[in-house]
Amino acid sequence: MNIGYIPKLSITEGVKSPFQAAMPKLQLQGEVQKPDFQNALMKTLDTVNQTAQAPDALMHEAMTTGGVDVHDVMVANAKAELVMSVTTQVATKVVQAYDRILQIQI
Repeated sequence: MNIGYIPKLSITEGVKSPFQAAMPKLQLQGEVQKPDFQNALMKTLDTVNQTAQAPDALMHEAMTTGGVDVHDVMVANAKAELVMSVTTQVATKVVQAYDRILQIQI
């Protein structure tokens, strides 16, 4: 029984995490398009990369033009640290799961 792709609904409507931003849009007409794992992974990693580079760009702008508040730089830095920490933990768990799968004897 193939029911297709069912999107996960979020309780907080306006808040988007880097992982929610990578979710592909569904087509309502005709056949439901399944998300491609490689594209979803690449979009998520691009979002992580943009989040990690945001503090550097804000710091550069703050030092050159002075138009950026220091608090915004600190918030972007904390957000980048959190996203990198979560990404590292997910990657570690994926590698551990892969190792466990390799240890299964047939």
